Amino acid sequence: MGLRKIAARSLVAAIGIWLVASGCGGGGSGGRDIAINEPVRLTRTFENGQTLKYKLESAGEMAVAMQGYDRVANTQTEFRTTCQFSGVGTGDMNMAMRFDHAASSISFGDQFIAQESASALRGKTLNVSLAPDGQVLSFSGMAGEDYLEEGVGQVALMIHSMFPKLPEEPITIGYTWEDDLDIPDITSSTKRDFVGEITYTVVGFKEKYGIACVEVATVSTFEFEGRVEQQGEAWLMSGSGESTGTVLFSIEDGLILFSKSDTKMEFEGEGSTTAGAGASTTLSAGMIVRGTLELL
Repeated sequence: MGLRKIAARSLVAAIGIWLVASGCGGGGSGGRDIAINEPVRLTRTFENGQTLKYKLESAGEMAVAMQGYDRVANTQTEFRTTCQFSGVGTGDMNMAMRFDHAASSISFGDQFIAQESASALRGKTLNVSLAPDGQVLSFSGMAGEDYLEEGVGQVALMIHSMFPKLPEEPITIGYTWEDDLDIPDITSSTKRDFVGEITYTVVGFKEKYGIACVEVATVSTFEFEGRVEQQGEAWLMSGSGESTGTVLFSIEDGLILFSKSDTKMEFEGEGSTTAGAGASTTLSAGMIVRGTLELL
């Protein structure tokens, strides 16, 4: 197999995975419209021993141009997680995040490739330290997992999408707040940055699964840069993108009940076949990702 085909496959895996949940919104959110005539306050609450189950899915299409080599790839990713909380009320709290199911794949035409580093997470637990409001502080317990080394802070992005910033005051239709998207890659020893901003706008109230929710439209813009190493290849990447969509926050406990997102991004990369060698291959790429996050 030629260098360009190997390199394209490797980079598609790296990029496609860490966009699994970026953006937090997209398309219709479903549910029944309800009327709430007074401002409501969103407050996220946790309890010791509380268990939350989430399903995250994404589907992406990526076009890669590498020095005369053009290829279109499709990605599919799904996680199902069980998150259990402890240390609530003592300052920073702990969340044990078990991967009940993990799968990711890439296809080039009729060629299908399972991402083994993703499936290797099944049954394993990531320990996450969170601030009282859910901000991600640190990870532990899964050192050496290849999946955590293949993207630019993909796990931090995924957890950020579960517990985004909430407004500090009561809200009603038309209310807007912002959240800085500044995700350090604390899963890797290699410095990789993902920064941006998310704007939330309240567009209505819904009842979904019998739960009263605030429906919020989201617009995200972001930039990223960093280094990815995978299968003996080293890549230096930079790019930018945007994401739009909708999200349903439960009024009772401030948790996301459902969200759906559409994300577009473009990036440039330089790579080599050995981690220590100078850059020898360049590429340009564009990607579209559609993702969902659902509380089970």
